[in-house]
Amino acid sequence: MVTSTIDKVEEKPFIEQISTDDIEDISQGEKYIVFKEDSEELSFHKEQFVDYNELDYDSEDDPDDPANWPLRKKWFIIITLSLICFCCTLGSSIYIAGVPEMMVVFGKSREICISGLTLYLLGLSFGPFFTAPLSEVIGRRIIYISSFPIGMLFVLGIGFAKNIETVLVLRFFAGYFSSPALSLVGGTISDLFHKDPQLMSKAIAMFCLAPFAGPVLGPVIGVLLMFYGLVLPFLMTVPETYKPILLVKRAKKRGINIQGPTFSKKYFIQMAQNDLVKPIKMFISDPIVSVLSIYIAFVFAVLFAFFEAYPVIFMEVYQMDVGEAGLPFLGIGIGVVSGLATFAIINKYLFFPKEGKVNKYTTPESTFIVCKIGSVCLPISLFWLGWTSKPSIHPLVPIAAGIPFGFGLLLVFFNVLLYFSKCYPPSNVASAVAVNNLFRYFVAAIFPLFTVQMFTNLQIKWACSLFGFIALGMVSVPFIFERYGAKLRANSKYCGVDKDEQREISEV
Repeated sequence: MVTSTIDKVEEKPFIEQISTDDIEDISQGEKYIVFKEDSEELSFHKEQFVDYNELDYDSEDDPDDPANWPLRKKWFIIITLSLICFCCTLGSSIYIAGVPEMMVVFGKSREICISGLTLYLLGLSFGPFFTAPLSEVIGRRIIYISSFPIGMLFVLGIGFAKNIETVLVLRFFAGYFSSPALSLVGGTISDLFHKDPQLMSKAIAMFCLAPFAGPVLGPVIGVLLMFYGLVLPFLMTVPETYKPILLVKRAKKRGINIQGPTFSKKYFIQMAQNDLVKPIKMFISDPIVSVLSIYIAFVFAVLFAFFEAYPVIFMEVYQMDVGEAGLPFLGIGIGVVSGLATFAIINKYLFFPKEGKVNKYTTPESTFIVCKIGSVCLPISLFWLGWTSKPSIHPLVPIAAGIPFGFGLLLVFFNVLLYFSKCYPPSNVASAVAVNNLFRYFVAAIFPLFTVQMFTNLQIKWACSLFGFIALGMVSVPFIFERYGAKLRANSKYCGVDKDEQREISEV
């Protein structure tokens, strides 16, 4: 208690006799400090602390608010962080080109060597669960500028590894330390563009392109450390954008006694609840999260299965060498860029129409028009690839099959994120996206381990057809959610549907 601390201090005539526990006692935002004055005399006073949650910007036009920064500065930050995410995901597929050489040098099976891809993806999936809550205490910038160089060092170490065991361990940690940007950039975008939803959607589109552009271009580019080195100097100039950290620093400059975010037992319990337990509970109990996460995970896993399937198709059927076998991924890349352009057009003219025009896409379920288009493209692409991969057919034909796959992949992914953001309040959106990321990379990590055996035993046409039939069954997902999504939201304890909306849903 505070009174007992005061009594202990007053009973001791000399400061040297006061224990550390007696000197400070923090209770309800008040801090008691003992000063040594003159010789042995003591002074005692109480200092009032302001909680950081009570701070706010001075006005709507406060220049310290990142949302009020110049537009060129905001886009510089977004482009730099998107390139960081590009490098992170580029590191997943760029490894594939070295697998044949590692099999020879280390004398290991293809399954052992390809597990380096699996471990990297596992690192990407687990890293954000710890760095995201940490950023709430120390800020986002320090996470960006510390984790990325560490990940770069692990990537560098792989080149000097003397055995496959070292490669696999380094691959996991390279993915783990490269992953924080993937979970933090969304928050940075919100800091910069929360006052302008239309610009925010463009920034999110640019950022979300990275998880697809990186893996797709990895087999084509084949150089990773060069990109790390080019982006790193720009990263070091990215400023902090997280509101509590900015306000705490400014308060200290103004001489305000501030109690900022700190590590504590209560904080770690809350972190475990919000960042570990809650996302898993949402996945298990909320069909919106579970069904859409499974859908995204399957599509993403097929993308990573292609890193093993394409060499089987284009090296064995069309006799391409290792360097040429990466070029077919450009078909998927063209599809991804086309999907991004299509989403931007739909977003501008349908979701954010000009003033005076009626917006017919105001409900969360109305946005599934994007997913319906993408879901139809996926099975078409898979059947196309499987049944045209023959020596008698020009290789450009199966390469072109990647265009509708990349197109559909991006539209489905964007639509799911958009639906999550419209369904849930901010704290639950974070949990939904977190479990979606975890499950997506976890499933994607498994698929490459059996892809070669699958395409060898079932043959190319039936292996692709198996994926195609699963994708065909999932075409119904956006149509079901468009019809019954409102009812699912009303029954979800995480969606936060208000009473008026819930009554309207019941009437429908």
